Amino acid sequence: MKLIKRNIDAIEKPEKDLYLFDDDLAGFGLRVYPTGRKVFIAQYRVGGGRGSRQRRYTLGVFGKITADEARTKAKDVLARAHLGEDTAEERDKVRRSQTVAQLIDAWSVDGALNNRRTGVRRKQVNIDQDVALANHHIRPLIGRRTVESLVKGDIQRVRTQIATGESKTKRKGRKRGLIKVTGGEGTATRTIRLFSSILSYAVDAGMIERNPALGIKLAPSGQRHRYLSPQELKRLGEVLDQPAASETAGTAATIIRLLVLTGARRGEIEGLKWSEVDFNFGMLRKETSKTGAKVIPLGRAAPDLEGQRQWTSSNQVWVFPAQKGGGHFDGLSKEWGVFAEKQALRTFVFTISATPSRA
Repeated sequence: MKLIKRNIDAIEKPEKDLYLFDDDLAGFGLRVYPTGRKVFIAQYRVGGGRGSRQRRYTLGVFGKITADEARTKAKDVLARAHLGEDTAEERDKVRRSQTVAQLIDAWSVDGALNNRRTGVRRKQVNIDQDVALANHHIRPLIGRRTVESLVKGDIQRVRTQIATGESKTKRKGRKRGLIKVTGGEGTATRTIRLFSSILSYAVDAGMIERNPALGIKLAPSGQRHRYLSPQELKRLGEVLDQPAASETAGTAATIIRLLVLTGARRGEIEGLKWSEVDFNFGMLRKETSKTGAKVIPLGRAAPDLEGQRQWTSSNQVWVFPAQKGGGHFDGLSKEWGVFAEKQALRTFVFTISATPSRA
């Protein structure tokens, strides 16, 4: 068959691995897994006569690269094989020497940038958090191991080490002073899920054949969900209506009211732009969010935004600008801590604004 998009899309999941080769370019093929995953390959022989060896080189995953891109790569690999060069052997040498630390570095500048499922560009704050998680836990525990040598037991061991606090430490950070790296079951669960994603990136990049983290049993995330009672809402409103105790307390109070009234995520309100506020229809039209583009009804939150509009500059991008620099406000955790400490609201701090983990 001719390996073009239309034909490849029509291939159904086989019962076992299926190999299909292009009618026009000898050696250019497609491997189809029972899961439906489709990978372009180049198959060739090195040497002549009975001593020649058949080799197979992974060109890329269908969907990550196009059929035309794979065909171009296949021509190069096959041409080199004709001259006696073994591209697969060169790749295997790199595989055998590639460490987990090197994989993290490669993933940090490439794989971490986009959502693996949708391909949408991720927010920089989320990228930074994941990179920090990998560097704080995975790198010190297993960074010197080669990626190819990893087995499921190694991943399970890392999970246990993080859960028992073996990766716990304190180190000096560039921006925020001392960074406290903690362990525990929750951190172990988040880290191993991230490590599995990094290893899937390695599979897509042709570094390894399969992901050794698949099937690892993880503890539940432990997330809690609770709604404020009418009494708690009344108490919260009284606290937020009190005079601001600092230059940023008023901004924090407005953000908290919006969180309560809209049900939006903290990052969606802190990073809200005026271009995303639609006063005519009473809604927020978020350009990006954790789940993509999103519409959030304003309802009773509209007056708070109207009041915010009165004192912000007409050419200001952010609804809640930072006091310094050109970014948006991000001091909610600190201000909420002050509210909670002084007004005995600690019992439901997590409901409004749980401080993000520093890993």
